[in-house]
Amino acid sequence: MLGSFLYFFYDKGLLWESSRTIWIHGTIEISVIIIAGCAGLVLGNGLLFPDTYSRLDSFKKSIKAGLKIMLSTVPFFIIAGFLEGFVTRHTEMPDWLAITIILASLTLIIYYYVIYPIKLTNQIKQDGNN
Repeated sequence: MLGSFLYFFYDKGLLWESSRTIWIHGTIEISVIIIAGCAGLVLGNGLLFPDTYSRLDSFKKSIKAGLKIMLSTVPFFIIAGFLEGFVTRHTEMPDWLAITIILASLTLIIYYYVIYPIKLTNQIKQDGNN
């Protein structure tokens, strides 16, 4: 659906303005929607592939993991809602400010969901070796 809207704006010569406006809040919003979908995949993974656990025990473990992922998205949805409600409507803002907001949002998501877990995993491994 987003692609259809973007093509419509492209056809009218408004691709840059619409993309900038959408991605100010969409960077966080769309990212956490995908991450929330991944929480559902974690649930299904625990149910379908129980490893050495019983299917019920594996499902219970995956419910905990999926809920942790889902709860981690709540603050990001709030931030995206704030950006959508109070920042996105300022279409007259300079391009550099919009790009800064988009890149800061992307950096936040990448740090929290990619870099930070890697750091934690490495720290746990180092603590286990000591």
